[in-house]
Amino acid sequence: MKLRQEQQGSFIIEAIISLILFAVGLISLMSLSAQAINQVGQSKARNDASYLVGELLSEMWVSGTVNVTAWNTRLQTVLPEATGTVYFANCDCTATSGADLCSGAASGTAVAVGNSQAVTVCVNWTDRRDPATPRRYQASSMITRNSQ
Repeated sequence: MKLRQEQQGSFIIEAIISLILFAVGLISLMSLSAQAINQVGQSKARNDASYLVGELLSEMWVSGTVNVTAWNTRLQTVLPEATGTVYFANCDCTATSGADLCSGAASGTAVAVGNSQAVTVCVNWTDRRDPATPRRYQASSMITRNSQ
């Protein structure tokens, strides 16, 4: 009879520990889901930037002029608060000094693109969920067209 009295309440302790473990697992699963949603959002922004830069570079390959102002408007429609800059040179968009520093940004509605022209396009934006870390996409290309 004494053994039975010592075990009284052990089921309640086991049930409480099980509920605590279940709650910790559920909270971890919710945290993991939130991180996955954030990563999907960042991936979509990078994909959108890549698509728009590719679209601009394709237009440069096909046409002798490009409308940088309209492209920037479209960029800001797809990626709010994004800034896009087009440079007619090989440069590094992350450089702050030195030979890789970008200068002479192209702007306007009818920017002429020369044959055998180096082009670097930089897109910068801020993620709403992580405003302290700026996001960046850069693409460079050598625009050449066949002579006709």
